[in-house]
Amino acid sequence: MKKFIFLAGLAIGFVVGSRAGRGPYESLERTARQVADDPEVQRRATQAKDTATKVAHDTAGAVKEKAPEVASNVQGAVAGAAGSAKERIGSAREDHRSGDESSTSTHAGGDAEVGEDKPLSS
Repeated sequence: MKKFIFLAGLAIGFVVGSRAGRGPYESLERTARQVADDPEVQRRATQAKDTATKVAHDTAGAVKEKAPEVASNVQGAVAGAAGSAKERIGSAREDHRSGDESSTSTHAGGDAEVGEDKPLSS
């Protein structure tokens, strides 16, 4: 594949950079058409397309099979992180309130007012 890309770049550079006139361009175009119309090239191109399609279907199937497991793992990780954050916020509030006994709270479950000095909780 790298060789083909190199040769294509070389051919394009030759055409673009050529000052010899239209003759070399037409000759190169004729050769390119012959290569593209070659039955072996056609067969290999079809084979590559079929292989790519098969790999894409296999990959899609594997992703579809693993998606519920990955989603469950992500959901568990997010729930754990949210619980940990709520615990840290709760302990920070308790430490803050232990110094100020006049403060009472009617909020439960992580719901709180949001202000400049208060964190946003879910």
